[in-house]
Parts: sequence; C-alpha cells; structure tokens
Amino acid sequence: MPSDPDHVLDAIDGVVDEWETLSADAMRWAPPENKSPDLMSEVGEIFGPLVNAFSHALRPVSDAFERALRMLDDEDDGPRPT
Repeated sequence: MPSDPDHVLDAIDGVVDEWETLSADAMRWAPPENKSPDLMSEVGEIFGPLVNAFSHALRPVSDAFERALRMLDDEDDGPRPT
C-alpha cells in the first residue's frame, strides 16, 4: 500500500461514499416478500382441520370406552365374599 496521503484520502472518500449509499438504502422500508408456500405448510393447512375434526368425532367413543373401563374397575373393587 502506498504511503502517500492522497491514497489514504481516496480510501476514506470511498468508504464515506459507500456509507452514504448504504445508509440511504437502510432508511427505506419494504414489506416482506410473500414466499410461495412450501409442502409442509400446505400439508398442515390441509390436514390440520381434518385431524381436528376427526379427534372431535372420536371423543364420544373414547369417553364411552373410559366409562366402560371404570365400570369394570369398580366391579373389581367391590366387597369380596369371605
């Protein structure tokens, strides 16, 4: 690197010009770009409500099964003849 002061001043001027350009761009705001949906987000959007509806449909079945198991458990806990 040359030691003459003109080279140093040119380097400083170049950095200042670059900073002014970048700082002007940094002050601009742009909304985020919309990305096209990927496979996983599309699968989630399609199957999410279906799984939710299926779980709600099976809830009465699981409640009935639980009641039946509790009835069997209560029968086992009853008094035993001596």
